[in-house]
Amino acid sequence: MNWADFMKEQTKRFIAYLNLLGIRIDSDNFGDRIKAQKLAYILQKIVEKPLYDDFNFYIKGPYSRELTKEYFDNKKDFVKGNSSYRINKEDYKKIERVKPLLLTLSQSDLEVVASLLYLRKAEGLDENEAELELKIRKPYLNEESIWKGSNIIKKLFLTDKIKVAIMKSLQKDIKKWDNVSNRDLKKI
Repeated sequence: MNWADFMKEQTKRFIAYLNLLGIRIDSDNFGDRIKAQKLAYILQKIVEKPLYDDFNFYIKGPYSRELTKEYFDNKKDFVKGNSSYRINKEDYKKIERVKPLLLTLSQSDLEVVASLLYLRKAEGLDENEAELELKIRKPYLNEESIWKGSNIIKKLFLTDKIKVAIMKSLQKDIKKWDNVSNRDLKKI
């Protein structure tokens, strides 16, 4: 498979993901282009498979020249949602799980979330370092929108395994409190 075919397969997969979300991208629309860039970056982290490998941090956050070329070269496919790619069950479940949240995000939210993810994944910063770095790189963002982005990331990546571990921990704490006698409560 040559590079052009590989890129085409990536684009088919991305369009299939967009179809699952019910999103169409028109490369003539600047907002749609930003949305495509941010969703591609976020989705590839969610499914844990690269879509476009050349993401760099740019003015509005993660940006891929490959993706830009693809949505201009395949404009009709993006607008109409044309893709022969079949999403596997695992990727389908991962995207369906976060779909309700992704569909509520504004363009600004997507920019913040994708930017924080980039700083954490590509630059190896922890959550706090990424928040501080984003504030430096984008001083026009307020702290609340950055914190909101960090919370959205937690929701996007909160897997069932983590949920079960959290619930088990909470259940242990609840049992401890349930076992406390009235006499012990009076001492407190």
